[in-house]
Amino acid sequence: MILRTVALALATTVVASPAANASRAVVVDQVDPSGDVSIFDGGGAKPSTGQRRTIDLERFTVTPTEAGVRLTFRIARITRARTFEQVVEAQLQKTGRGGFNLDVLADPQHENGSAFIGGTLCLTDVTTSRRTGTVRVDVPDECLPQGAGVLRVTTYTQEKNGSGPGFSEDTMRVEGRVALG
Repeated sequence: MILRTVALALATTVVASPAANASRAVVVDQVDPSGDVSIFDGGGAKPSTGQRRTIDLERFTVTPTEAGVRLTFRIARITRARTFEQVVEAQLQKTGRGGFNLDVLADPQHENGSAFIGGTLCLTDVTTSRRTGTVRVDVPDECLPQGAGVLRVTTYTQEKNGSGPGFSEDTMRVEGRVALG
C-alpha cells in the first residue's frame, strides 16, 4: 500500500509539472514582415546596404521567467562587424496618470544591455545565437512597470559607440496593450 501511495504521488508530481509551466504562458509572440528595413544615408559608405539589413526584425516574443521577463528578438543576422553596432530595443509606454516609460536596449554583438524605468537602471542578461539570429534579453522584476501600455520594438544599426539609429532601422508596434509586470 505504501509503495502504491509513493508511486501515485510521483505520478501526480510528474503530471502536474507541465501544468505549472503552462501558467507561465507567452505574453507576446508577433512576426514582423521581412524586408521592411528603412535604410538611412548615415553619413558615409560604411556599412554596406547588406550590413544595414542585418537588423531586419523577423519575430519578437515576451515570456515570463522566474526573475522577470525574457524579450526575444529574432533578426536576420548577428554580425561581428567592427565599424558599426547592432541594437535591439523595446519601449513600453503608458501615458497619462500612473504612466511609465520602460526602455530596454541591448547590443547583440557584445551581449550587454540595460533596462531603464523612472529612476531605476537595471543591467540585463543578454544571450545570443548567431546561428539563428536570436537575441534574448532577461529583464529583472525590479525594472518592470505595473500596468499595461503600448509596446514598440526597434532594431537598428549605428556608428560604433554611437547613439540612436544612424544607418538603418526596423520598427514594429506590438498589437494591443501589453503588461509585463
